[in-house]
Amino acid sequence: EKLETPGFAVDSVYNPANEVGGDFFYLQPAPDGGLLVVIGDVAGKGLKAAMNVSLLMGALRRTHERSPAKILESLNGVLTGTESFTTCQAIWFASKGEVVIANAGHLPPYLNSQEINLPGALPLGVLPQVTYDEERFYLHPGDRILLLSDGVVEARQPSGELFGFDRVRYLSNQSAFYLADAAKSFGQEDDITVLTVRRQAQVVLAA
Repeated sequence: EKLETPGFAVDSVYNPANEVGGDFFYLQPAPDGGLLVVIGDVAGKGLKAAMNVSLLMGALRRTHERSPAKILESLNGVLTGTESFTTCQAIWFASKGEVVIANAGHLPPYLNSQEINLPGALPLGVLPQVTYDEERFYLHPGDRILLLSDGVVEARQPSGELFGFDRVRYLSNQSAFYLADAAKSFGQEDDITVLTVRRQAQVVLAA
């Protein structure tokens, strides 16, 4: 079932490498037209990774927080002591176009094919009580953010050649489905998650 995200067109693709994946993403539209997006990748595979995914998803479903930094801080608390770490990114899309992003060691996102430089930060679950920085920018109508897991970059051909960042950049204006498919057919080794959020033009109805 497709989640209604008024004001934003969202496409998401998740191709797990095994029956039990460690990638996750969470979308939560807000009543005032904003949208919260969280994407992450739990280190490791199998049941332990899956249990940590369900811990994180449970915490996200319970939160009413909008600050991406505070969301990452609370998720870090959930994982502290589990001896597992998770790269994660939380992004708040305000309905008027402001975007706030906080990053915990996850791959940088792309804004219209340009990589967004984010400060480096520890993944979740490494140390208790980490604080995360927030970056702000603006999404004009038609602008698009691309989020992905490192399973895309690390897809590998039998020759050992990696899909790599150059290919991601080159394909970063393609659909989420195209990019995920390209990485998968290149040689999937890990979960592949690709998510795009495009701000739609505001429709103004004449009185």
